[in-house]
Amino acid sequence: MAITQAQVKTAIANAKFPAASRQIAEDLVWRGLEHYREYKSPKYASHTGKLVKKPQAGHRTSIGRYDQTEARTILISALCRAWLQKGAGNPTLNHKNDPMSEFHHFAQEVLGREGIGKIQQHLEEYWSTRAKKWEKNEKGRLSGGSE
Repeated sequence: MAITQAQVKTAIANAKFPAASRQIAEDLVWRGLEHYREYKSPKYASHTGKLVKKPQAGHRTSIGRYDQTEARTILISALCRAWLQKGAGNPTLNHKNDPMSEFHHFAQEVLGREGIGKIQQHLEEYWSTRAKKWEKNEKGRLSGGSE
């Protein structure tokens, strides 16, 4: 079952966002949820202009779920941007035997209500992918340049 806008407000309030930044954070999370829902399964435009799951009657789709990694990345990025609005610094992920971080509680509430499972695994995958890209970007910069 999809999360409602009232539940997003509750999740933001439970995460103790400052009153001044709650509306901005809510907008960021809600837009991320809309994009996630739009991209989680591919759709095609038919000749009538409607969005359909198959482009033609003879089209065969592969068995199983579509890969939703990119859609989850959009949603987790929106959660991170919303967390930055809180002013509590960069979001942190808990380690195996440590207690859950505040960001993890917030992400778990939103992702869980949206129906996404294996939240810890998806957050770790997102973190590792982002860390690799950041490292690659840092190595690619010329030393001594202006920023």
